[in-house]
Amino acid sequence: MHTPDAPRQHADPAGRVTIRAVAEHAGVSRQTVSNALNAPGRLSAGTLARVRRSVDLLGYVPDRAARALSSRRSGLIGIRVGPTAHRTAAHPDRLLHALVAAARPHGYRLLAFDAPYGDDDAEIAAYAELLAGHDVDAVVVADTHPGDRRPAWLARQGAAFAVHGQPWGDDDAAHPWVDVDGALGTALAVRHLAGRGHRRVGFVGWPADGAGGDARRSGWRAETARLGLHPGPDLTAAADDPGAATAVVAASLARPGEAPTAFVCASDVLALGVLDAVTDAGATPGRDVAVTGFDDSDLASLARPGLTSVRQPLTLVAQILVEQVLDRLGVDLGHPPAPAGPVAPELVARASSAWSVPAVPVVRRTPADPVTPAPR
Repeated sequence: MHTPDAPRQHADPAGRVTIRAVAEHAGVSRQTVSNALNAPGRLSAGTLARVRRSVDLLGYVPDRAARALSSRRSGLIGIRVGPTAHRTAAHPDRLLHALVAAARPHGYRLLAFDAPYGDDDAEIAAYAELLAGHDVDAVVVADTHPGDRRPAWLARQGAAFAVHGQPWGDDDAAHPWVDVDGALGTALAVRHLAGRGHRRVGFVGWPADGAGGDARRSGWRAETARLGLHPGPDLTAAADDPGAATAVVAASLARPGEAPTAFVCASDVLALGVLDAVTDAGATPGRDVAVTGFDDSDLASLARPGLTSVRQPLTLVAQILVEQVLDRLGVDLGHPPAPAGPVAPELVARASSAWSVPAVPVVRRTPADPVTPAPR
C-alpha cells in the first residue's frame, strides 16, 4: 500500500486527487472505489472502511460534472423555500438545514427554488422546468394541504419524490410521506399539564385549515376528553401572531372562576402572546397560568419564563425524506430506507409550566405584592 504522498503522481492537471490515487492508496480496484462512493452495500464493512479512510486522508472529491454526464443525474434534490402560512413553520429554515446534512453523506445536495406559497400551479411549473432540464434528480414536497395537486402531478411524471406533510383528505395516497404527529404533540402537552393538577385547559390555535392546525386542535380536544378535563375555552387567533393571541386570551382571563389555569398553543408564536396576556391580567406565567407552545423554536428558550414546547424531530424527518427519495432513484443506501409515515414529537418542559395548579384560576397582584420569578 502506498503512503498518502505517493498518489500525487495520479493527480489531474488541476492538482486534484484522482480515483486511481484512492484505489492505489487503499489497495483496491477503481471499481471498488466507485462502489464505495455509489453503492456501499456491495462491499464488505472492512473494505468500505479502508476505502473511506483513503478518501478522507487524500481529500478526494468526486468529479460531479463527469458523473452527471455519464449518469444523466445532477446529484441535486429540489425543494421550494419561502414564506409559509405560519411564522414558526420549520420547513424554510431548520428542516432545510437538516435535509442538507442528511443528503451530504450520499453525495447529494439540495437545490432551493422559490414559488408562491399555496400556489400549486406555480410550483408544478417550477418542477416541470427543473425536471425537464435535468437540474434536479428528485423533489421534496413540503407544506401539504387538502386538495394538494403536487404529489399526483409528480407521480404522473414518474418523478422521484417524497412529501413532508400528510396527504390530508386523501386516504388512498400511495406516495411516501413523513409528518410529525401534531395531534400527539398537543396530547402530550395536555397530559403534562394534567400531571401538574390542571383541570381547565384551554387551547389557542389558528383558523381551520383542514391540515396541521386542525390536527393540533384535535389532539388537545381528544386528550382533555380522555382525561376528563374541562375542554375550554377553544380560542382561535386571527393569525400566527403574538398580538392576535393576546387579544383572544385576554377576555377569557377576565372571568373569575371560569378562567383556565393552562393553555395549550398551536405554535410558539401564539404562546408568546398568551404569556403576555397572562402578565397583562396581573398573573405570573408558569405559576398562576401554565402555557405550552409547539415547535420548540428558538423563541421557546428565549422567552421569559422559558416556554414549555413540543419539539419536532427534524433530523429524523430529514433522514426519512432523503432516504425515501434516494431509494426511488435506485441509490444503494446499504440498508433499507427509513420508513415513511408519522413520527412522534417530544415535549420539552420549561418554566412556563413548572408550577402545580394554583388554588384559584388567576391570582391577581396589587403593586405592593412581591413578584416571585418562575423557575427557569
